[in-house]
Amino acid sequence: MRFALLGLLLLANAALAQMYKCVDERGVTHYADKPSPGCKGAQVDIRGQPPISGKLAPPGQNASREEREFRRRQIERERGETKDKQAQLARKRQCERLKNEYLRYDGARRIVTGVDAKGERVYMEDAERERRKARLLEELRACQ
Repeated sequence: MRFALLGLLLLANAALAQMYKCVDERGVTHYADKPSPGCKGAQVDIRGQPPISGKLAPPGQNASREEREFRRRQIERERGETKDKQAQLARKRQCERLKNEYLRYDGARRIVTGVDAKGERVYMEDAERERRKARLLEELRACQ
């Protein structure tokens, strides 16, 4: 019991601590719990200010609401990051597909588009091949 009373007295004494502001000859400002000799300055008022709303809420009352809000923002941020990663992965896959298709059209081999009624291969016209290559190049520029 005596130790508890002694502890409360020490806490009360710490709460009444004072702060002093001191400006030395070089113009540097220092703060200390005791006034320094040869310094210009005065006692600093370190009392807290009431909130703008003028209402003080008990500490536990807002804590649970703030915790819920924090967790909600954290989940939203994680969802946003997941969506961003998925979008980046989809964009990377699309660029790979475009690159592979461009390489196929850019090669020396002729492009087969199908088989005719006689069972013979039908090849892509050179003009169509060049148009397709140009379009793929334009789409690939967005990947870089």
